[in-house]
Amino acid sequence: MKYLLGIDLGTSSVKTCLIDYTGTECFSDSEVYSINTPARNWAEQDPEEWWRATKKTIQHCLQKVGRYEVEITGIGFSGQMHGLVILDKDKQVIRPAIIWCDQRSQQQIHSIHNKIHKEEVGRQTLNALSPGFLLPSLMWIKEHEPFNYEKIDKVVLPKDYIRYRITGEIGTDSTDACGTLIFNIERREWAEDLIKKLGINRNLFPLCREPYEIAGYVTRIAANETGLKLATPVVYGGGDQPMQAVGNGILSSGTISCTIGTGGQLFSPVNQPVHDRLYRTNTFCHVKNWYILGANLSAGLSLKWLMENILYIADFTKLNKETSKIPSGSEKLLFLPYLNGDRTPHMDANAKGMFFGLQLKHNRYHMLRAVMEGVAFSLRDSLEIFNELQIPVEQVIASGGFIQSDLWMQIVADVFQKSICTTLTKEHACKGAAIMAAVGTKVFNSMEEAVSEMVKKSDRLVEPNEKNGYVYNEQYELFKSLYIQNRELFMI
Repeated sequence: MKYLLGIDLGTSSVKTCLIDYTGTECFSDSEVYSINTPARNWAEQDPEEWWRATKKTIQHCLQKVGRYEVEITGIGFSGQMHGLVILDKDKQVIRPAIIWCDQRSQQQIHSIHNKIHKEEVGRQTLNALSPGFLLPSLMWIKEHEPFNYEKIDKVVLPKDYIRYRITGEIGTDSTDACGTLIFNIERREWAEDLIKKLGINRNLFPLCREPYEIAGYVTRIAANETGLKLATPVVYGGGDQPMQAVGNGILSSGTISCTIGTGGQLFSPVNQPVHDRLYRTNTFCHVKNWYILGANLSAGLSLKWLMENILYIADFTKLNKETSKIPSGSEKLLFLPYLNGDRTPHMDANAKGMFFGLQLKHNRYHMLRAVMEGVAFSLRDSLEIFNELQIPVEQVIASGGFIQSDLWMQIVADVFQKSICTTLTKEHACKGAAIMAAVGTKVFNSMEEAVSEMVKKSDRLVEPNEKNGYVYNEQYELFKSLYIQNRELFMI
């Protein structure tokens, strides 16, 4: 039987999925890894650990179906965005990757703005500089680890390194390169002028193509290590946000995706590269157009933090029923989900998390619900900006781990006052990656045809509760004022 292989290199795990041409997710496997924090505000991962985990998941998928009974006709990728992997002339990893949630490079952003006015940076990248993105991380290495900087032959993004280990070819794609902040979003090419003004060697940046184009073929070494067939075609793949959107069938404006995983994102395709003039959101490259993205850095991560470090609970599903009994608004208990700074709308690396309004009547279930509500409020910040930009919101499709919780889905619907639906896809980013492979290898004639055949809507529809909406409107105003009133304190 013929399959496509979608590989999603996430922040906490890598997932590999065998998907047939109808879009059925036949076999999947995942392997977890951790984020290393060797210093305050640092977040790093070992690319070799990514590769070891990826090999395991590929091998396990092939074992499930039988290595000699499966024909994989194409391989695609999805990956955590913004991270920096530096390679030497022998294509060896020089140091651990600096990933998207790293906050160390604030000073480097100031230094970049001393050379290039922030308006000029914004004109080309359509975004504000933020810690954790490839460019500020690269400049941090240049300043603090010059001995490593001098060794650099190529800089790549996380999933590009895994694709290199499979194909032996270095390259990236527009949907991931756009998140480096050294990329001209409108032209879909490296920002040559910015590179020159910053004194960076242009040759550090690899070839950039579109996510559905063929990047290379499985090498003999990779075939021996993974069990994949020699010379299987491999496409470039893309960043996790556009890939999960494609996996949900989201290609054009009108439909937005709401994702809550480790982070939280609100995603809307746009037909022109429009952007927020205050740079509270990001404008990046989608597969054939562009998209606006609002992001929270600690969405599902906030719930995980509460469960593991405060309540010592391993399984939220056991508490879901009791938490559902807590009234909307958590009886005036609010949570700011800024455990690792904030991106949208504040773009503030110093923002902190906090509970506000704690009283003797509150218990663990109030705290759990308040965290879920706080994340929903943070994502509503993005929705409000979409409304300001007159981006149509005709349909909201949910994805990520939070769709496993009926309670959290209802909270988001009530906070947004929008109906929320889902697709039958389980591994959205893996399916998006597989669709790239399907288009690149001519299984389908177009992206639209591939999505039509491989993505199916579910019958699940969560309708907003208008009464709860009134409660949340009041709470949302207080939520917004909490950051404003505490902004200076967060600097301490």
